[in-house]
Amino acid sequence: MTKKIIREPSTGKTKELIDICVKEGAVLACKNPEAMRVKAYAYGYNNVELISYEDYLINSKQYNGNVYFDDIDDFLKSIGCIIKGFGGNS
Repeated sequence: MTKKIIREPSTGKTKELIDICVKEGAVLACKNPEAMRVKAYAYGYNNVELISYEDYLINSKQYNGNVYFDDIDDFLKSIGCIIKGFGGNS
């Protein structure tokens, strides 16, 4: 099952995502891993594995689908994909 965290800004989405990654031993792909590391430390996490979107694209097979993405819109933009909307199942 895919986990989707969709809420308004400043409602704790990133903190929740980091918590899930730590509990599941998953990798968090994000736009700026160093900035995210600072944020994770501020939330009290020092053991989350962070990678850039670029690193994910280059090495995606090594992560075996055990990856969560922070800000999927930024990820899509980074690969040249701009969407107006999406649908999906839980």
